[in-house]
Amino acid sequence: MDSIRKSLRICFVAFRKMIRTPRFYVAFLWFACLIGLFAMPVRNFCIATGIDVAPWMFPLLTEEDVYQLFIIIGAMILFCDAPFLHADSSWQILRAGRKNWFWGNILYIWLLSLLYAVGLSLIPIFLMLPHVKGMPGWGKILGSLAQTNAAAQIGVNGLNYDIMAQYDPLQAMVLTILPVWLNTLLIGMVNYVFNFWTIRGAGAGVSAAIGLSPLLIKRLAKNRIGYYISPPLWMNLSYYKKGNYGIGPSFVYAYGVLLILILACTLISYIGVCRKDLNMMEDI
Repeated sequence: MDSIRKSLRICFVAFRKMIRTPRFYVAFLWFACLIGLFAMPVRNFCIATGIDVAPWMFPLLTEEDVYQLFIIIGAMILFCDAPFLHADSSWQILRAGRKNWFWGNILYIWLLSLLYAVGLSLIPIFLMLPHVKGMPGWGKILGSLAQTNAAAQIGVNGLNYDIMAQYDPLQAMVLTILPVWLNTLLIGMVNYVFNFWTIRGAGAGVSAAIGLSPLLIKRLAKNRIGYYISPPLWMNLSYYKKGNYGIGPSFVYAYGVLLILILACTLISYIGVCRKDLNMMEDI
């Protein structure tokens, strides 16, 4: 019980420190600026038609490569200082022990990743206020942007109607937030492993490569293999195999691979924290 309390304390201190840094807000603003390019024309469309938009925009946006890239880069911004060996970490390790300090950091990565994923899903809603209305279906505005030429007329990319046809709105939101959460977790653990075992900044380079993988692998790989080896692509619900629809992996495959990679990075990090010398770094 004392170990749990110490790990929770480490997590709480890390959270308190993070929300005081500009990086925390930049990670969200980075994505919000991109969403704004979609939100402003849609807001004007709502005003012109007198119809409010449904709050289920997030699953329809993450199907695009550029949104996936921005999500990954935002996650990299959050976790670029992993493994969190700051000036005050030495006394934390002395008081809590290496293992408790490590598990506190892992809990922090999990919770911050969840906060990030949920926060991103709310940004389109905030940017559309007050022209958002809760409704059980996808609504007339999103339906028009997916099935008519309305999107081209207002200057935005058309939405994917296949997602609307296959998923209920709330189901689509959950099934999009989950891979965003797991991808963010993976980025956090990749930064932890590579920054710890190699040189500082290596994690950011690997994270950038993961973020760019949808733009590269999907176009270069044959036989659609890119859909199976690029985790950011799994933020796009239209790729999953569901019945006779989809050209990519199943949900079990995608979530299983992400969890295996996260657990493998966690194990490698744990071994390093237990066995290696811990060199403190300056805060970012």
